[in-house]
Amino acid sequence: MAKMSQEKIDEIRQSVDIVDVIGQYLALHKAGRNYKAVCPFHNDTNPSLMISQQKQIYHCFVCGNGGNAFTFLQRFNNISFMEAVEQVAEMGNVDISDYVIPHQQVAKVAEGVKVYYDMHEEAAKLYSYYLNTRAGTLAMDYLRGRGFDQDTLTKFDIGYAPPKPVLYNAFSKLDYKEVDMVKSGLVIESERHYDRFSDRIMFPLHDDRGRVVGFSGRIYRPGDDGAKYVNSPESEIFIKGRTLYNYHRALDSAKREGFVYINEGFMDVIAMSRAGHDNAIALMGTALTSGHMQLLNRMCKRVVLCLDGDEAGQNAAIKAAEILQENQFKVEMILLPEGRDPDEILTSEGRGGLDEILRHLIKPLDFMLEHETMRLNMNDYEDRKSLLIKGCAAISRLTDKIDRAAYIEELAKRTHFSEAIVREQLSEAAKRQVVKDEYPVSPVEQVRQTQAVMNKYDRAERSLLFYMLNDRAVARRYEVEAGFMYNDTYRILASYIVDYYHHHQEMNEADLINRIGDHQGNLISTLAAVADSHLPLPYSDKAIDDYIKIISENALRLKKEQLRDQFNHIIDPQVKSEILKQIIALEKENI
Repeated sequence: MAKMSQEKIDEIRQSVDIVDVIGQYLALHKAGRNYKAVCPFHNDTNPSLMISQQKQIYHCFVCGNGGNAFTFLQRFNNISFMEAVEQVAEMGNVDISDYVIPHQQVAKVAEGVKVYYDMHEEAAKLYSYYLNTRAGTLAMDYLRGRGFDQDTLTKFDIGYAPPKPVLYNAFSKLDYKEVDMVKSGLVIESERHYDRFSDRIMFPLHDDRGRVVGFSGRIYRPGDDGAKYVNSPESEIFIKGRTLYNYHRALDSAKREGFVYINEGFMDVIAMSRAGHDNAIALMGTALTSGHMQLLNRMCKRVVLCLDGDEAGQNAAIKAAEILQENQFKVEMILLPEGRDPDEILTSEGRGGLDEILRHLIKPLDFMLEHETMRLNMNDYEDRKSLLIKGCAAISRLTDKIDRAAYIEELAKRTHFSEAIVREQLSEAAKRQVVKDEYPVSPVEQVRQTQAVMNKYDRAERSLLFYMLNDRAVARRYEVEAGFMYNDTYRILASYIVDYYHHHQEMNEADLINRIGDHQGNLISTLAAVADSHLPLPYSDKAIDDYIKIISENALRLKKEQLRDQFNHIIDPQVKSEILKQIIALEKENI
């Protein structure tokens, strides 16, 4: 098998559109010729990630992260460069079966935590084993009584943690360090070491790549007054805000069906699966986070919220719907019967009963109005007023005029206020609504501010790099007339640009990033930032002359400073004389 060439890597990168690649992970919005998104590489609150479809690169104006499609996948998924190449090849339907892919299956970033993945994988095997032993008989009886057949147990890797410390004993025999056992969250250190989970039915929790990263243990004995569920603590591999139960199993099904169910807990997801709905995931008791949004974007843009029918579940559903809609998801909801969840409905009414409930989809605003009407007393003035205010706040966010008119009429009926009062309150709600600027500072202004704090040499080097990327002739002039930049990163980047033009007539920034290599993260981010500079095009020859002159002046200045420093520290008169001649020659050159 052949080693993958640079030309093949370029072909793979060119087989996809970076907008489509990033669009699988983030919600994108058109912004002129480019696209924008909330940056996943820092705690972003406003869209600061810009994606250039023309240049096939991305760049964040806040944290500086940037690169091409490969770079994005590497950093977003914590994978190696060649793993990213494989993923893009799959997206672009490029056959790479004849090529050697020299990489490990475990992501480079995960090398330091590989031991934790290994321990969790070992724990899952042990728990599965003990469920099928005499020690797990009562746990198995409980599961069978809940309708769990062998296929379900196998599919969801359900196991049993016996009372004895099986993990600690097994880990010790496998020579794992006690400090790693504790950091994994599977073992607790007190006066002695013991397993976190004891005499519980075990449900493994997986990350988006299907690796076991944690567990949830459930009681099963009648009369057991312990906590119903005990979950793994957050660790280096288990972060609740980036974990959705059953995500790795539901991914393909959700893409195929075009939507995903979001349930409250994993028992509900398992019930949905038993009823033939494999496109279901669960929040595991946490609110939706930006990390969850990134995962959902990889699935689909349509979400059906099916949270528990109790007060807490319905309130959580309303909040989740707001977050999802803010992130450009199409949201529909299921109003479950009071106090019930999918697992209970399946148990009591079977698949047909659950399917009947799942067929009744309503819009988030209808869900909120129905929930609030049932919760409040519509004969009480203050409750009617409360619904009026809450309903108007929601209606004020609607952009469709027909929808607004329909909901104004509906809210008037529910609250027993006139439509005139509803419209008046709606007007007040619109005034109070805070509309955030998409950019606190525009990209052009950010570049201007950045350049303002640079000295003239930095500005000249950065500006010349921009024009080198946009014109082969400028790169040629730099090579012949300057060939130097004081900024180390700029100088190295300039050499890459010059070398690229030795083999290509036109610049392709995304392919240039491939040649720089995945180990030069700072260089790639700098390239993306420079390429996204907002400088005038076409350029003037005078501007290029000025940049090269300033850069050359700086080179002379630095050379003279270096020679003067040597002159001051050299004792040999003959050597000092030679240095002095060089300084004088440079002074004449500068005149």
